[in-house]
Amino acid sequence: MNVFIFVSNIESVEDLSQLKKVFDKQIEIQNWSVDLTDEERVLRVETDGLERCEIITLVRSCGYDCYKMDW
Repeated sequence: MNVFIFVSNIESVEDLSQLKKVFDKQIEIQNWSVDLTDEERVLRVETDGLERCEIITLVRSCGYDCYKMDW
């Protein structure tokens, strides 16, 4: 299992709802969350089989953006 951490521009519960519709269709995504209280709106995705670029593509297909969080 891979865990990917992103900075995103997801800002509201409505945004989460849009993302949920797409992520729920992906059987490879085991778990995901967005910290709406963090200024970087941290998106965390646990996946078996998807690559980082595929997750970014899914997020962008919903009209949002994300990029790899640098530590």
